[in-house]
Amino acid sequence: MTIKYIPFALTRRKLLAAAAATATTLAMPAIAQTRRKIGISYGIATLDSSADAVYASIPISFGFYAEEGLDVEIMPVAGAQLATNLMVSGQASAMVTGAGGIFGGRSNGIPVVGFMCPIPDNYQSVAVLKDGPIKSFADMKGQTIGTNSPALIPTIEMIVRAQGWDPKDVPVLVVGSSLPALDALQRGRVQALFLWDAVYALFETNGAQLNYFLPEPLRRIGYSQANSTLASTVEKEPELIEKIARAMAKSIVVMAAAEPAELTKLHFQTFPASRPNGLSEQHLIDLDGRRLAARKQFMRLQQRVFDRTEKIGDVSDEAIEFAATVMFEGKAIKEVLPASAYFTRQFVPAMNDFDVAPIIARARAFRA
Repeated sequence: MTIKYIPFALTRRKLLAAAAATATTLAMPAIAQTRRKIGISYGIATLDSSADAVYASIPISFGFYAEEGLDVEIMPVAGAQLATNLMVSGQASAMVTGAGGIFGGRSNGIPVVGFMCPIPDNYQSVAVLKDGPIKSFADMKGQTIGTNSPALIPTIEMIVRAQGWDPKDVPVLVVGSSLPALDALQRGRVQALFLWDAVYALFETNGAQLNYFLPEPLRRIGYSQANSTLASTVEKEPELIEKIARAMAKSIVVMAAAEPAELTKLHFQTFPASRPNGLSEQHLIDLDGRRLAARKQFMRLQQRVFDRTEKIGDVSDEAIEFAATVMFEGKAIKEVLPASAYFTRQFVPAMNDFDVAPIIARARAFRA
């Protein structure tokens, strides 16, 4: 198991050494020594929360990738475009990004297709300072919204148009997704933020008091995050994508059943260089616990893991097509294609083809 940060070369050596030192965090089943080395690109430049553990620390440390014969290198980068570039160049076999990376890739002639949707419900919202003058989204006309990437601008413009306004009435400023974004809000560079669950949990842990808005039609956007690959990989190496998807599906079960504090400990044992500086163990557990709790409420874990009334990783055509329409109306893509162009269910049966009960039991008993 290795981890590579791109393009953060100064951090990479430290991360590689730390990851090698913690590769035996958990006792793993006997697995053949020869495993295929692959990369998975991740469209966020840090791995600083167990809210993202289903792609990284859980399948690595619980041995789910290894059980599938894979030696996975996690490759965090700043945004979907860079994550896509790593796939196109052959350095990554799959990527984890917002679904905007899939829509944008397709629109630009890159045949990216989703194969798994771990977060089926919308986890993005508009946030403002609780003691500020903005009390509803109706007060946002003439104000500036900050977000982390140009990929989210079409969604913001869709919300603005739904109010009957011109997108020019609500300028957008890219401010990142960590504490600099909160600083921009508190200093008045922006009057609102459009980010997501785990980021807001970080802000609240750092003392921010925020109000959240879900203006229409934001509640109806469900395909906002997905794991994807190139269509050529689906065609030529379907067994590889099946293995990746099943390892991640098992990790979703672990996330649903394990004690949150133990997942926090595991995550930073696996990626110690990602641990925030200057935090006590308890402060770190509190912070990361908030982020994980914020993420889990949008993953439909009760239905998918415990009740088994829904398939892990699936998403409806309606949700996909609505998200594509949002991108089209925001002029981020040239046309709306059928849902099958953006997501394949080819791997949904295989990624759910395992016994859930033993993994739940193992997760509940797990101590980092």
